Amino acid sequence: MAFGRGEWFGVGLGGSVEKLHYLPEAHTDFILAVIGEELGFVGVCVVILLFYWIVRRAFLIGRTALQLDRSFAGLCAKGIAIWIGWQAFINMGVNLGLLPTKGLTLPLVSYGGSAILMNAVAFAVLLKIDFENRILMRGGKL
Repeated sequence: MAFGRGEWFGVGLGGSVEKLHYLPEAHTDFILAVIGEELGFVGVCVVILLFYWIVRRAFLIGRTALQLDRSFAGLCAKGIAIWIGWQAFINMGVNLGLLPTKGLTLPLVSYGGSAILMNAVAFAVLLKIDFENRILMRGGKL
């Protein structure tokens, strides 16, 4: 109902009524439905494109590391990309009603202490791998 109420451009930030009583755990599991109601179809498409860009960039970092003969770093970066992408895919499927509720948060968006902490650690590892790749590509040493 939240996606349908949002239509193309949404009802505006803070204008969602579904989050008040109708959606269970609207701040964690069903945050994409709230985004869909408040920002509409366009807002949901932007969120999906941002997750696509993050996952694609993580795969490129992993591929670069593998080309530099850094197998562990490359596989670690690709693992983080799969983790973030799969978690986002499942959460979006749950919000659209295509999958049963799993209790997974939307990475970097949903409220949650341990989930956001582990996402921050994963992105820190990914940034470190990218930093080391750039040093090695310039001919430097680690």
